[in-house]
Amino acid sequence: MSKEVEYLVRKMEDEYRVFHDFLKNREMDLSDDYKKINWAYFRVFATHYEAINHLFHSGGYYTSGIVLVRTMLEIYVKSYYLEFIAKEQGDDVSEYVNEEKQFPSFFQMTKELEEVKNPKGDSFNGVFSQFTKRHLASYEKFSLFSHGKGVLLKAYYDYEREKMSYTTEQITDVLHMVKGMFSTIGMLLLFTQGMQKELLEFIKKVELT
Repeated sequence: MSKEVEYLVRKMEDEYRVFHDFLKNREMDLSDDYKKINWAYFRVFATHYEAINHLFHSGGYYTSGIVLVRTMLEIYVKSYYLEFIAKEQGDDVSEYVNEEKQFPSFFQMTKELEEVKNPKGDSFNGVFSQFTKRHLASYEKFSLFSHGKGVLLKAYYDYEREKMSYTTEQITDVLHMVKGMFSTIGMLLLFTQGMQKELLEFIKKVELT
């Protein structure tokens, strides 16, 4: 593992601990279904986040880590979709939980989220569109790994005994994205819980990269 990757993994672990310090001895407000689903998605995301660091730090299981990142990306977008789109529409959370109602496609969710504006006219300003074809195309790239095709399959097909290799830049790009997703899904949790003081303190301590 390169020094750059090791430094970034350590930074991710530090910010993870900082965030959970804010939750110590705090009982979550689960008084409505939207708060419950947000808390549920955060916990799933956080579990994957811990696993990512182990995969990248304990032997370079980068391909497996990237497959997991695709799942995390879906959870991330769904969390925001529920809070800012479904909630405004008055959707019943239990219908999503019980799969009676399906989420829109990943790309439709990102499109709708980019159209959200607060009373001041502020928007997410590219936070979600960056994952689509017109920009970084992260979702499509990671999907190739999860479905075992494209560049991943070709690399394993051409080199019979070698693992897929990655540059330091490729690895750090993925980790920066995951790190940023954790910070902002954490902020969403604090926001939905009405923990304004903790939210402001976390924003001061975290590096949003």
